[in-house]
Amino acid sequence: MRDFADAGERSNFCRLLAASRSVFELPGTRGSNGDGVAYERAGRVTLAQSDVLLAVWDGKAPRGPGGTGQVVAEAVTQGLPVILIDPATTAEVQLLWDGLTEHDLGQQSVDTVARGDLSALPRLLAALVARPDGAGDRRALESFPLPGRSRGGVSLAYPLLQVLVGVRGLRRSNFGVPAAAAPIVPVASSTAGAGSWASAFDDRIDTLTARFARADVEAVVNARAFRSSYVSNFLLAALAVILSLCGLLVPTQFKPALVVLEFLTIASILLITRAGTRQDWHGRWLDHRELAERLRCLALSAQLGDLNLRANRDAASTRLDWLAKATARETGLPSLVADCSYVEEVRDDLRRLLNDQVAYLTANSRRMNLLEHRLHLIGTALFAATAVVCVTVLLFVGMESFGGALDDEFGSALTKAAIVISAALPAIGSAIYGIRMQGDFGRWSARDAALAERLSALRHVVDPDQLSFDTLKLRVARATQLRTTELAE
Repeated sequence: MRDFADAGERSNFCRLLAASRSVFELPGTRGSNGDGVAYERAGRVTLAQSDVLLAVWDGKAPRGPGGTGQVVAEAVTQGLPVILIDPATTAEVQLLWDGLTEHDLGQQSVDTVARGDLSALPRLLAALVARPDGAGDRRALESFPLPGRSRGGVSLAYPLLQVLVGVRGLRRSNFGVPAAAAPIVPVASSTAGAGSWASAFDDRIDTLTARFARADVEAVVNARAFRSSYVSNFLLAALAVILSLCGLLVPTQFKPALVVLEFLTIASILLITRAGTRQDWHGRWLDHRELAERLRCLALSAQLGDLNLRANRDAASTRLDWLAKATARETGLPSLVADCSYVEEVRDDLRRLLNDQVAYLTANSRRMNLLEHRLHLIGTALFAATAVVCVTVLLFVGMESFGGALDDEFGSALTKAAIVISAALPAIGSAIYGIRMQGDFGRWSARDAALAERLSALRHVVDPDQLSFDTLKLRVARATQLRTTELAE
C-alpha cells in the first residue's frame, strides 16, 4: 500500500483487490533499504501462474531486484511469451516469443528473443489452450473416464505370476477396477485452525484430486493389462510348443484335438496382441501415470502459487499434457495469507508426500528385485532340468549299448518322453526369460531404489530447513522434478 503515494492510485488498487477471485498474500515486506526480495517473490509467482505475460515496461534496466525488467527477462528465459507495452513511446505493441521463429534456438534472452507484432497472437493462444487434434490425442482425452466410470477388467496373468513366484498375494482388486489412490496431500486451507482461509481453493483442489484418482486408476488398470498381455503371450507360446510335442505321446484319435488346442492357443496370442495394440495399453499406462504424478505434485506446488505450466517444455508432450495444464489453470491461486503457520502446514504436506513415496518406492523396488531374482532361478532350474533329462537318457542308451537291452516298447516310450520333456522345459524356460526381459524388473527395481534414495535425502533436508516460503518452494520444485524425471526415463 505504501508504494502508492497518490490516494487515487491507492483507492484504485484497493478496488481491484476487492474484486479479485483470489488474493494470495506472500510473506515479506519492502524494507527501508530498498530490499526487493518480496517483489522478486511476487514476480515469480506471477510467472508461475501465467501462460502469457502482459508487461508495461519502458525497456530500461531494473532499478532493483524484482523490477519489471527482471520479471520480463525471467519470462523470456522460461520461454514464456511476453506482450510488451512501452509507456514511454507510441511504438506498436510487441510480442516477444521464441515461437515466432521456425527453428528451436534454445534458451533466449530479452536481447535475442524473436520479436513481432500481435498478428501471431491468435496462433499463440490456440497453441496454448486448444484441445489436441491428433487422432490419438482425441481418443486419449475422450476416453479419460468420467467419475466412477474407470475401465476395469480381469487381467490376471501378471498378478498370478507374482503369486506363483511368491512375490505377493492375490488381492480383490486384481479381479476388477482397483480402488482409487488415497488423497494426494491434505490441503493446508482445509486443516484445523485455518478458518480464515477461503474454501474456494479447496473446491478446485477437489477437482484436481478427482482427476488424479481417475488417472491413477487408469494407469494401474492399463499397466496390469499390458503386463498380463506379455506374460500370457510368452506362456501361451510355450504351451503351443508343448501341445505340438504332445502329438508324439497321445493316440492318433486324440491328435485332432491337440491341433485344435494349438490353433486356439496361437489365435489367443494374436487376439491378445491385437487388443493390446488397438487399446494401446502400454501408451495409456504411461500417459495416465505421468498425468497422475503431475497432478499429485501439482496439489502441493499449487499451494505455493506454482502451477508448473511449463512442464515438458524441452520434451515431447504426452497426449494428456493438455489436461494436466488445463487442470493447473483451473486450480489457480489459493486465497489466503502465506504466513508462518501456512508455510508450516505445507511443509507437513511435503513431508507426508515424501514419506509415502519413499515407502512405496522402497517396497516396490524390493518386490521387483525379488521377482527378477526368482524368475531367473526358475528359468535356470528349467534349463538345468533339461540337462539332467538329457544326461539320464544318455545313461540309459549307454546301458543298452553295454548289453543291458531295454524293452523295445519301453525304449520307444522313453525316447518320446525325453524328446517332449527336453523341448518343453526349455520352451517354458525361454518364456520365463522373455517375461524377465520384457518386464525389465531388475532395472525397474534399481530405478525405484535410486529415486527412493533421492527423495529420502530430500526428506532429511526438509526437516531441519529454516522455515521460509522461498526455501519450501524450492524443495517442492525438487520433489516434482525428481518424480517427473523418473517417469520420463
